[in-house]
Amino acid sequence: MPFNRKDHHNFGEIRPRFRLISPLSPDQILERLDAFCKDDKTVTGRKIHDQFYLDIPLSYRHFWSPELRILVEKDELDKSKTLIRVTVGPQAFVWITFAISYAVLGLISFFGGMYGLVQLSQGNDSKWIWCLPVTSFIILAVWMIAKSGQKASRDDTLHLVSTLYHALGIGNAERIES
Repeated sequence: MPFNRKDHHNFGEIRPRFRLISPLSPDQILERLDAFCKDDKTVTGRKIHDQFYLDIPLSYRHFWSPELRILVEKDELDKSKTLIRVTVGPQAFVWITFAISYAVLGLISFFGGMYGLVQLSQGNDSKWIWCLPVTSFIILAVWMIAKSGQKASRDDTLHLVSTLYHALGIGNAERIES
């Protein structure tokens, strides 16, 4: 579900990102988001320094529920405008679980495969060579699970993005193509 490109065909993207530019100051943006979240009971929000997190309320949240991480900073090219960087992703626990899974499987694949290849190159029989296809298959399965989770959270993601635009107001955010 890529939000950051016009062609919308980035098949491998796990955590979509997009950027907005706004004439509002960073403080005004964070205040608008905070006020909107207090009035709208379909989202929850929390401000941490120059970041704002938009979530689905706990009563409606499921394992795949997304989170919008909104980073607000002054635009370096035009100091009168504010750059808003948005990352769409799962809750931290889900994201960390998948990241650790990829790391562990990658390490097993690398070291087990290398050991197997070294044994084979020395003329020895090695079952460790099977690490390469088995872990590759498992990595592909984990990736497919992540993509199915993205599809399961599509409606919630669109709701959070819509909430962001409504909170900023008409004409106060323009999308920047990457």
